[in-house]
Amino acid sequence: MSPRSRSRFDGLLPVSDRYANLPVADAFTWGDCAAKVRPGEWYMVSFRSRRKAGVDEDRLTAYDDWAHHEAMKAPGFVHYFKGPTQADGLCMSFCLWDTRAEAREAAGRPAHTQAAALTHEAYAEYRLEFHRVRRLADGTFTFEPYDAVPSGDAARRRVTPAHAPGFVPS
Repeated sequence: MSPRSRSRFDGLLPVSDRYANLPVADAFTWGDCAAKVRPGEWYMVSFRSRRKAGVDEDRLTAYDDWAHHEAMKAPGFVHYFKGPTQADGLCMSFCLWDTRAEAREAAGRPAHTQAAALTHEAYAEYRLEFHRVRRLADGTFTFEPYDAVPSGDAARRRVTPAHAPGFVPS
């Protein structure tokens, strides 16, 4: 795999070893990258999963790496976070894109199509979530379901830079 330029989101980390049980807005140290990320809006696809017992991890990793490498070359790709597996088997990974259309186009490429074809074979359960992520001028990140009808700030989950390292939601 060829090296890529560093993403402004590379500093994101899970907030705890239970991160995959949390809403995506609470699961990562978004405040850690606020200073590096300009105000803007992105389309996020998050993948929550639990692997089946006995799954071929090497094969799954190879397909994931291939799809990631392919995505990095696609227009609109911003960042991929490959989440660690929790002790209870849950995992959450996500991909950020400039637009939904670019994410959908990339999802139709060969590596992603073949990786997605492993889903029923490899995962006991999984769920896709689609979010609109915004970084506001004050450093705040907001998260809302992509297809939600905006109804003001109450519809958004705000994450301020105060949610920095060490913040663990109760």
